[in-house]
Amino acid sequence: MEFDNLDALRVLLATAETGSLTGAGKRCRLSTAAVSAAIKRLEKSLGVRLFERTTRAVRPTAEGAVMVDHARRALELVSEGQAKVRAGTFGLTGSIRITATAILVREMLAYWLAEFAASHPGIEIDLQISDAHVDLVREGIDVALRNGPLVDSSHSARLLAPARRVACASPDYLARRGAPGEPAELVQHDCLVCHVRERRQDQWQFELQGEASAPCQVRVAGPLACNDASIALQWALEGRGIVYQSEISLMASLASGKLVRLFPAHLGEPAPLYAVVPSRRYVPARVNEVIERLSALLTERLAALHPPVGA
Repeated sequence: MEFDNLDALRVLLATAETGSLTGAGKRCRLSTAAVSAAIKRLEKSLGVRLFERTTRAVRPTAEGAVMVDHARRALELVSEGQAKVRAGTFGLTGSIRITATAILVREMLAYWLAEFAASHPGIEIDLQISDAHVDLVREGIDVALRNGPLVDSSHSARLLAPARRVACASPDYLARRGAPGEPAELVQHDCLVCHVRERRQDQWQFELQGEASAPCQVRVAGPLACNDASIALQWALEGRGIVYQSEISLMASLASGKLVRLFPAHLGEPAPLYAVVPSRRYVPARVNEVIERLSALLTERLAALHPPVGA
């Protein structure tokens, strides 16, 4: 079989990954009818059925799965060759589709990614903001920034920063309500509770640094709760309560003094940040560059929050 061009491979792959002709059309910027016609041409030329179609989804047949796997590898090889040639001639080029949580975007990524794009004129940033763990393959995501621990082993992940959650409040709140001396006193305070992926995070975990004692958990409550960590941070900055989030998301507020960290002798629950990419043999140089630069930035900023003792 011969393909007229790479577009046939892209249509085939997009149909398999999105699970629908409409989804493939959106990704390839084609009408649903054009995608359907392209698939039918491929099936006719091969003499086999590549997809099983139902009212809800389109799934590859056994023969289709073989073709999809080879199409993916072929496109990756072409992309790798193009990236190497362009990097040597024009620098980094191409689109980078990134997904991250709203709070991480607003507190750090929005400005940083704009600067990254400005320093690489050939790069296009497509930022998808979501607190949910979206399907990277189906949504065509190049890299997802996710807090661990991770449960999906079908992707490749790189640790960007081994951060923890910290309990913080604004100076205004602490002046009005007083600062809790230990985690157990949180039950006497207004705590800002978040819902993360349908789980209510109202049990905050702490452990003493340097001690082998078991972590303690404090069930907290307050008049305000939400499913958007960036809103909880906004409420904390307004002096409405105590927030418990990853120190990566709170770096700017902690560094500026707008928030004060509570219980410095205690460690909060681990909240490492990972860069997750679809499990592929080849990751484009532009995606690697984003990951490398972001890792260096986080290392620098976290080090500034935790200067060496005696510094």
